[in-house]
Amino acid sequence: MKTIAVFAGSFNPFHKGHLNIVQKAEDIFGKGNVIIAFGVNPDKIDPEKRANYVKEVAEKCYQLQTKIGRQVEVYKGFLHDFVTELENEGNNVVIVRGLRNGDDLDYEVNQLRFINDFKKGVKTTFIVCDKEYEHISSSAIRKLKEFGGDEVIKQYLV
Repeated sequence: MKTIAVFAGSFNPFHKGHLNIVQKAEDIFGKGNVIIAFGVNPDKIDPEKRANYVKEVAEKCYQLQTKIGRQVEVYKGFLHDFVTELENEGNNVVIVRGLRNGDDLDYEVNQLRFINDFKKGVKTTFIVCDKEYEHISSSAIRKLKEFGGDEVIKQYLV
């Protein structure tokens, strides 16, 4: 049985901190065994863009996969359902959650409790990013972009 690590999120945008977690997961699970899984979360997008959201996410995933040379998947619905799909294909699945600090840990443990309400025994590992990335978040990048445009955020993106 192959072990697959699933690093899931909305990744809006995918940045160097995310890539740092992927690289660390690959060190643990092996290259080719980590899936970057983009969750389609309608709450995180502009309502006017919802019609094209899945298409846009699929295009972003394709571009990211081409750029960083890793497996990128899009899933709709709940993460635990995506995990079940992978398990039904004969895989042992571990969810990877990236942490920047203790606040992230509190949040992620709470999310894990919800996942366990629907799927008992989900295997999860927490990976702490390197210190140089601990201040980077997608929401901060989006806010910086509002004030300074694409040039300002370029240093944080992969």
